[in-house]
Amino acid sequence: MPRKIKVLWVICSIIILVGFIVLSYQSTVEKAQEAAERHEAKVRQEEKKKQEELRQGALESFNPIKEIRELNALGKYKEAIELAEIAAAAKPDLAIVYLWWGISLVKSGEKEEALEKFVRAADLDPTDSKTFVYWGLTLAMQGNFDEAINKYGQAVELEPENSNAYAYWGAALDQLKQYPEAVKKLEKALDLNPFSQPGHDGLVQALTHQGEYDAAWQAVERARKANITLAAETLDPLAAARPEPVK
Repeated sequence: MPRKIKVLWVICSIIILVGFIVLSYQSTVEKAQEAAERHEAKVRQEEKKKQEELRQGALESFNPIKEIRELNALGKYKEAIELAEIAAAAKPDLAIVYLWWGISLVKSGEKEEALEKFVRAADLDPTDSKTFVYWGLTLAMQGNFDEAINKYGQAVELEPENSNAYAYWGAALDQLKQYPEAVKKLEKALDLNPFSQPGHDGLVQALTHQGEYDAAWQAVERARKANITLAAETLDPLAAARPEPVK
């Protein structure tokens, strides 16, 4: 074989060998990159799954009702409303969140918006009597006493021993000047709960409004024996109409 051809053959062989090595290296690198990408994708997927599990676990254990109640007790209604909104976003199917959202709105003076929350709470859980009691109270605050009575009636159907429902029912009847019926509901409230503040206040007011002053003072004495301090707006009209009997 001529020398030039031999040299050329050797050079070609070297080029082929180098090309083979380069291609093999590139293939190995690509496979390594693909493996790394698959591993990274798997890690991301597992991390995402873990984060989702943690988020779901957090939502399951998320119970802000105690905090909302405490904020209301402290008069921090804006903060209570904000927390209720966050809670509703996290647990949109939890009726009690909407109930306390509505209560917080009522206390902040936003009654129309509160009614929307009570409607939502009742839709989610139509068996909770407290929703209908607060719904009725809000309606009564707006002067819608007939509608309020309807809600109190629903509350009593769900919970026949709900003294607050009877007390507020009686107060609404009193506002409609249906005094005998009001007294019956208020007496029922006190039979169920002798320490009902709205029951005692309502009974004295209803008896005063229908001119039963002696019975009203007897109701005052009944409240005192239960260690209930009656509101000034309850006692003052009675005292003006008939001074307290001297014992």
